Amino acid sequence: MPLQYESPEFSEELKKRVNEDKEFHDKAKGVNLKILIIIKDIPLATFSNYSSCELVERKHIPPNEVEELRKKVDYVVEIPTYELSVDVATGRKSLETLFLSRQLKLEGSIFKALQYRDAIEKVGKITAQLVSESTIPSKEDFAKMLRELKLL
Repeated sequence: MPLQYESPEFSEELKKRVNEDKEFHDKAKGVNLKILIIIKDIPLATFSNYSSCELVERKHIPPNEVEELRKKVDYVVEIPTYELSVDVATGRKSLETLFLSRQLKLEGSIFKALQYRDAIEKVGKITAQLVSESTIPSKEDFAKMLRELKLL
């Protein structure tokens, strides 16, 4: 049975695939990075912690914890809609293009982002592959899943 996009099992499988990927390890040398991605219309926040060439933590954050965590991360990416976040996850749209066209908001050092660009792009490719093997719920079903997980 396929995984459901952005379920806890999806996050664990993504973590496993990233950490087993040799190309990611080659590109991620020296990467120590904490990223918070917020989907504004749900609201959903996903926290990822990369340390020593590894994705050590990836989890969803309840809305009441977002502002505190926001102060502790290197980057905050705000994507306005669930549908746009799915486009990013599937690889149909890139974070870089959306940022340059002002369709999303990015807080953090652009210079550091450029330094980690190859590693971030590799994670995007791994994510897109996993998403292609997963079930993508409607926005309503996705919000229902988050409520059941006590994340909304």
